[in-house]
Formats: sequence, C-alpha cells, structure tokens
Amino acid sequence: MPWPPRRTLARYPCDLPVDVHSFMREVRVTSGRLSNLSIGGALIHCRDPLERGVAYFLRFTWKGTLLKLSGRVAWVSQRATRERSYGIELQLTREQESFLRGVVESLRQEAPPPGARAPARDYWQRRKD
Repeated sequence: MPWPPRRTLARYPCDLPVDVHSFMREVRVTSGRLSNLSIGGALIHCRDPLERGVAYFLRFTWKGTLLKLSGRVAWVSQRATRERSYGIELQLTREQESFLRGVVESLRQEAPPPGARAPARDYWQRRKD
C-alpha cells in the first residue's frame, strides 16, 4: 500500500519575522523567520530550541494585521548552522482559517510558477563591472 503524501496542502514562500510564545503562559520563547505558510502548517527558522510535539503561539504581522496562530511542532531539523528549522502543524479556529485563506491566496499569487527559474542574466540591463 503506498504511503500518503507528507503534506496535503501546498505551502507558499514568505519571509516574515515571527515571535514564538508558549501556549500555556503566552510568554515569548524566541523569535525567528516564517519561511512558508499554508492553511495546515508553516515553516519557521530560529536559533533557540523548540520541543517537538509541544504547542506554541506564532505571532506575526500580515499587511498591518497581527496574527496569533496556535500550532504544534511536527518536526525539527538542524543544519550545520546554529539555526534550526521547525515544521509547525497549525490548529486554527474558523475565523483564523478564514483570514489565513486570504493570506495564503495572496502568497500563492505572488509565488513563481512551479518549475520557474530566474533568468541567468537580463540582457536589457547594464552590467555592473
């Protein structure tokens, strides 16, 4: 029997500052960058450790609106740098999901088409020699 896909909802790239707060006391644990986002999850990068399976609040601003989303750490990855990557499974209310759909749609429209590559050089621009 084939394995189900790891992710059912497409994530779209973004680069937003994010504060991570503890779920129970709402104290800021760390801050980092939000790298991609979907209705079901997010990818964040930060230096301070977060615990896998633990719920947190993610706070970030989208076009002047402060968002506070709850989610749990689904996976952790640490590269050669000190920065860690965290896959967050979001747990949204109906209102949050409705608003986040608009955010994700906006990110989708801004994202390059799949498989698109940036040109190696724009021939119409002057070279910086």
